[in-house]
Amino acid sequence: MSLNRRLTCALLIGSAFAAPAAFAQTAAFPTKPIRIIVPYPAGGATDVATRLLAPRLQEELKQTIVIENRPGASGNLGMNALMQSAPDGHTLAMSLTGMLSINPATYKQAGFTSADVVPVAQVSLAPLMLVVPAESPFKTVQDLVAAGKAAGKGGLPYGSTGAGGLSHLASELINENANSNYTHVPYKGGAPLAQALMVNEVRWGLLGTADARSFLQAGKLRAIGQLRNTRSELWPDVPTLTEQGVKGGVDFDVWFGLVALAKTPPAVVTLLNQKVAQIVAEPAFRKRLNELGGVAMTSGNTTEAFADVIRRELAVLPKMALDLGLKMD
Repeated sequence: MSLNRRLTCALLIGSAFAAPAAFAQTAAFPTKPIRIIVPYPAGGATDVATRLLAPRLQEELKQTIVIENRPGASGNLGMNALMQSAPDGHTLAMSLTGMLSINPATYKQAGFTSADVVPVAQVSLAPLMLVVPAESPFKTVQDLVAAGKAAGKGGLPYGSTGAGGLSHLASELINENANSNYTHVPYKGGAPLAQALMVNEVRWGLLGTADARSFLQAGKLRAIGQLRNTRSELWPDVPTLTEQGVKGGVDFDVWFGLVALAKTPPAVVTLLNQKVAQIVAEPAFRKRLNELGGVAMTSGNTTEAFADVIRRELAVLPKMALDLGLKMD
């Protein structure tokens, strides 16, 4: 059975045939502190979204929320930590675009697939920005592409937030337009990549707005494109890559969302979804998230809708990664 069908079946079966024992367990949930695993370093966009959510979720559930950063291997280390926990809803992970679809395809031993988790709720959406150091000569994406073509094979470095992840995949689509002359330098998340850009270790990189926003506002980095079909409300003056003539389907939005183990009682997942969806739709949360470079889901934030997002990724991103030759081990 395909990953798509397994994800769909797990969701439908869990919703339709939840055992009475699961509902009895929900009445007492949570019975101990809840651990949220962040598969990236502190200070990055995944971490920021989690730490913004945690205090309110703690209030709603009346239980301590513990955030555990487990960076490495494009999120695989954090996801494997989730795999080793009990499927009772007391351990969650903050996943993001591509982790459940690209990683299992590009790593022989990722340690998980999308079928091993159940979506809980989305927390934030953010455009992926193509950024350069403040003093970079690149004013447009076409400047960057032209420089790559002129440099020859392996002539110039670019950075990503992790080998094999969405930032790497989308970067390679851009790199193809430069005759693949840029050399990939992976970092362990958005915060390390931002620092590398500011000291000119790499010529360009792709960052989510939560990672890039403060540096862009301070004039330490400069955005020359965004990877969306249309311009984001957060960055109306930054043209999309498509507008600048870059082809190849580089139109990804980054989402951040909580996932639990697939065998978590459905009623527990439903409760968590309701609480998270309520919190992220609150005006105060939305305002703060916007200030940090994200957009909150104000409606339709259901487990079914989240599962559909993952299914759409599974239909496109793994093949795209393999077509580009992104094999990580």
